Amino acid sequence: PFASGLAQTGLNIGTVLPGGTATMTYTATATAIGTITADAITATFSTREAVVPIAANADAPVSLADLVADISAIDGIAFAGPLSFADLAPGTLSTGAVTAGALTGADIGPLRLFGFDAAYTAHDPSIRIVAGTQIAGAALLSVEVAKSLSVGVGDTARITLPDASLLTVQISGIVDLSRARALFSSRRGANLEAFLYMPNAIILDPGQFADTIIPAFARAATNRGERVKSPPVREVDIGVDRALLNAEPGVALEQTQRIAAAVTALAGGQDFILDNISNTLAVARDDAGVAKRMFIFLGLPGAMLAAMLAAYAGVVLGHTQRRERAILRIRGANRGDLLAMLALRVGAITGVGAVAGVGIGYLSAAMAIGQATLLRASPGSLALSGALGAVMGLLATGSALYLTGRRSINREINEDRAHLWHRVPAWRRYGFDLAGLAAVALATGMVMATSGFQGVPGSVYVGRAVQLPLALLVLPIGAWIAGCFLGGRLFSSILGRPKAVNPNRPFALLFRTSVTQRAWSLAEAAIILGLIVALGTSLAVFSASYDGAKAADARYVVGSDLRITPDPAGGRTWRLEDAPSLAVNGITAVIPVVYGAHNVILRSDRTSDIANLAALDPAAFSQIAPLQDSHFPGGRAVTMLQALAADPDAILLSSQMSQFLRAPVGTRLRVLLARGTPEQTEVDLQIIGLFDRLPGFPDGADALMNLSRVSAAVPLTKPAFFLARTTDQTAATLTLATTAIHATAGASVTIDTRLTALVKDQSSLAALNIDGLLRLDSGFSLVMGAVTVAIFVFGLLLQRRREYVTLRALGMRQAAIRVLIGAEAGVAAIAGCAVGVPVGLIMAFYLINVLRPLFVLSPPYLVDAGSVGLVLASVLVAAGVATLGASALVNRLNAM
Repeated sequence: PFASGLAQTGLNIGTVLPGGTATMTYTATATAIGTITADAITATFSTREAVVPIAANADAPVSLADLVADISAIDGIAFAGPLSFADLAPGTLSTGAVTAGALTGADIGPLRLFGFDAAYTAHDPSIRIVAGTQIAGAALLSVEVAKSLSVGVGDTARITLPDASLLTVQISGIVDLSRARALFSSRRGANLEAFLYMPNAIILDPGQFADTIIPAFARAATNRGERVKSPPVREVDIGVDRALLNAEPGVALEQTQRIAAAVTALAGGQDFILDNISNTLAVARDDAGVAKRMFIFLGLPGAMLAAMLAAYAGVVLGHTQRRERAILRIRGANRGDLLAMLALRVGAITGVGAVAGVGIGYLSAAMAIGQATLLRASPGSLALSGALGAVMGLLATGSALYLTGRRSINREINEDRAHLWHRVPAWRRYGFDLAGLAAVALATGMVMATSGFQGVPGSVYVGRAVQLPLALLVLPIGAWIAGCFLGGRLFSSILGRPKAVNPNRPFALLFRTSVTQRAWSLAEAAIILGLIVALGTSLAVFSASYDGAKAADARYVVGSDLRITPDPAGGRTWRLEDAPSLAVNGITAVIPVVYGAHNVILRSDRTSDIANLAALDPAAFSQIAPLQDSHFPGGRAVTMLQALAADPDAILLSSQMSQFLRAPVGTRLRVLLARGTPEQTEVDLQIIGLFDRLPGFPDGADALMNLSRVSAAVPLTKPAFFLARTTDQTAATLTLATTAIHATAGASVTIDTRLTALVKDQSSLAALNIDGLLRLDSGFSLVMGAVTVAIFVFGLLLQRRREYVTLRALGMRQAAIRVLIGAEAGVAAIAGCAVGVPVGLIMAFYLINVLRPLFVLSPPYLVDAGSVGLVLASVLVAAGVATLGASALVNRLNAM
């Protein structure tokens, strides 16, 4: 028992532990008035994913040890380990060798005390013991403290506690906590989960923390008669068994909510919960829903194209079956008989096609994304997807085949062949293509004027899923259809225009007469090919732009191509002057950066606030960082950085901090540098500009100042990290530079690159790998292009075989007939490419803008010439192959 206590409840939220272990935390904070037992200290349940505070109640004391045991017994819990921590003022730690007989030390700034055991350490791989080991009853010292005080394993440390008592412990190991986010994640709502790293730390035995540290804080509060400013926090970190969580985020969310409810129930209903793991899964569930809808929209053009291709095949087939149907009608078949035969034929074709399509689709997906990934989906989901695909295929292609066949039967009853051949379609007569393009242009203007493409970015931090304006995907579909049909209109007009041909060139006369008489037949083929080429082009541009956006975002998060961070356990103390030594092969520039969370206090004439300040060389930063002018309201990024470089007494402030401090551009700020250290000092600076965000500071820099000014005020300033730019943007150069840096600096640095960075608060859709889906779409587009050309060429053969036989009988050589077929197929293929490429580029513009909310930066518009060229080449090659096949069949026709 200790002699004080009405517990002061606190909140605790952290992050998922590195290495993939989800954590939950139970937290306790305590100050004291009155008398309660230590076990009655108020506790707070928190995952680094959830929070449940339990109200203090002397009648219902909460035993932390019992709580750990009870939580460990809940299904789905992988481990439960107690964690305690408290902050002490500067000057409370002194150290010295055991053999020296005395303890010596220096003021190293604020100190954080931790209390956890070796079992806890084993579950968090971000806690790295670099020397010695963790022993019950002994202490671990952070690398930074060990270096500052020149002590190591076997030395002793003396801690002055808040009640002025002394605690002496032996150091059994040196530990690197620089990446232990779970230990230093903020528990305060204003900056929840921000990584507030304190380099000066010591880890005690949890029993010693409970028996010594907590009573010392309680006695200090009792003696002063007021709250302790930073009371101890006691937690139970809970690891969730990830293997038990379902791959479907919605189902996993239900599982984690049940676990959280079970943990909450252990406190007798005296609690509430802020559940971070369920929050993350809820966002993932909503993101998955958005992804499904997005994939449906991306796949919709393919389904429509399949229906159009089926309709085109039906038209070609209808022309070739006129003679057969006429014979059947002469022999007594009526309209109902013909329609019944059509329905049976369409049913058989689409039924076999649907079954084969489901199988081919499954195999294609397995090849694109991997069998293991595909099998992570539940059998029910796979079955539902297959059923939907089969039904949609039956409806789309079956309806298209049946309707075109029915229309052909109805029209051929009373119309002769010439009338059928030259019939102008309704969409062309009434100008539906022109009206469609006008509607798309008008809608686009309205959307651009109202910023309709902006959407709502997702945020895991606030539990908000990304909101994409998916309804606007009707714009690329409208532009796709209307644009290709307009291209077909123009193409048929060009072909149908009379043109004089030299009668002494019989082949040219024959070709011109053929294409003029069949202008609309060629235009139909060009429209279908244009639709296919446009889809393939848009997917190629969309894929390149999506990957480019991910790369640009990653580079923005890093701040350049590489971020080189000194490793506290690396054995080398890095200085600002060491930047040139990192300019190895493959790197053109390196700059040091001074930065820290809550490392300064900004004071205006109105108010003050703790802030995150970055200091660097502004001129060099403008050369290596991916700056965006849109992030600097009121001016260009480079111009503002040049002004900052020219005036050491200037400072750039974030727009949000400027509003809070009520300090517009032109006012002066007092900046307390090196906050909480013996070197802290205050400087007076003038605000010369504002920014919304800075590259390289994903957790949010509040201010930016000149490094030379910081160095002059605080001579012992050390870099937080270095930013480096490579000679080019290839992955090979990045790998070369990374290898060279490791060879130069060894294990004294860790390197983050633009290929490994991720915005942790960003929507998971931003990291989505859509290459598999786009490869499937592109592959099927290429196949449909080849099929379209084949249908056109062999349709010509079926419709004109008597003409080809006649030409052979009149003495035309086989090579000339092959050239004639190839010329007509080539004209249709080239026209389809000419129509499809510009339409596809327009479609890609819409697709890219719809996905803008997924990324930090606006996605670039990138045209992958190789992928677009592959689409065009496939159509042209298909035309050549189909021509060879058709001409071979013509050669077998009997002229008798």
